[in-house]
Amino acid sequence: MDEDMEFFYFCAQSITLICILGYYYSYGYRDRVHDSILSGDSFVNELLIGHERSCFDLLRVSKGCYINLSNELRERGLLADSRNVTVEEQVAIFLFTIAHNERNRVMQNRFQHSGETISRYFNRVLSAILHLSPHYIKPAGSDTPLEIATNPTFYPYLKDCIGAIDGTHIPAWVRLEDQVRYRNRKGFLSQNVMAVVSFDMKFQYVFAGWEGSASDSKVLQDALSRPYNRLQVPTGKFYLVDGGYANTRGFVAPYRARNVVERTFAVLKQRFPILKTAPRYPLNTQAKIVVACCVMHNYIKQWNYNDELEEGSVLEMDVDENINVEEDTEVGSVPSDANTRFACALRDAIAQQMWDDY
Repeated sequence: MDEDMEFFYFCAQSITLICILGYYYSYGYRDRVHDSILSGDSFVNELLIGHERSCFDLLRVSKGCYINLSNELRERGLLADSRNVTVEEQVAIFLFTIAHNERNRVMQNRFQHSGETISRYFNRVLSAILHLSPHYIKPAGSDTPLEIATNPTFYPYLKDCIGAIDGTHIPAWVRLEDQVRYRNRKGFLSQNVMAVVSFDMKFQYVFAGWEGSASDSKVLQDALSRPYNRLQVPTGKFYLVDGGYANTRGFVAPYRARNVVERTFAVLKQRFPILKTAPRYPLNTQAKIVVACCVMHNYIKQWNYNDELEEGSVLEMDVDENINVEEDTEVGSVPSDANTRFACALRDAIAQQMWDDY
């Protein structure tokens, strides 16, 4: 019996020693891969004490906007400092990634963290930004937009118009078996993203994730009928849409509403180049990234004054202008003839009133 116990203790000690040596070899003995003296924390500190331009160039936000965002996410309980990574560094990891479409391996070197750590905090901040969505992407109310009320060219003719709707195609990375559904009319893989935009270039509603082959009107139909995150049109109001949508109650076409929408999409893609290429994330994550970028766009519009990207947006309109411009009558759950007649009569009345006043 004593010999058996001695053998048992010998085996236990041997296993313990092997585990200790294995851990030491894996994490202690080998050379550190991320050994730069400029750690992620040091990088963030340099941004905060450095020139304003550096923060804007690297994170696409002003220094004040970056601090506000970090503080708000912390105060709302959406993010918290960890033992090794502050909220500010977590936010910087996310913003740097979407602002430059950087791969995980590049981010490891920039912030001196493992690939798992970079991925974990990117997804954690992504989720936190999405939780800000109800606070920064708000549907239009019933009041006449200021941009219309104060412009005699549009008022009172468009006093009941509360925004413009259009779609854009964001490059998507998909598995081989899904590529047929995601290949759009221009032949590249994409997700069809529908957005409602106000006349001050803020997103009022974003619906991402549809296959690139889906028509604009089909995406709108789903947005109007889904049980959650549903698009609603206030009574007596309407959105301007283009020829890719039917002319029906609540949606007046084919007014060329694309100017404000295209400018907004141009600014969004210029600010966050991750939307210009197909990032290698799961499809669900790719759709979340689009919405998060829209949230950040509105956040920057509110807190980042004198945005230089907006000033140059007119020169960079969306290149996918006519991907889905087919006439389609699939708008709403029941696009009846009465709704179509109502919208056509409204459009003609607006045009006639403009002509009479002219």
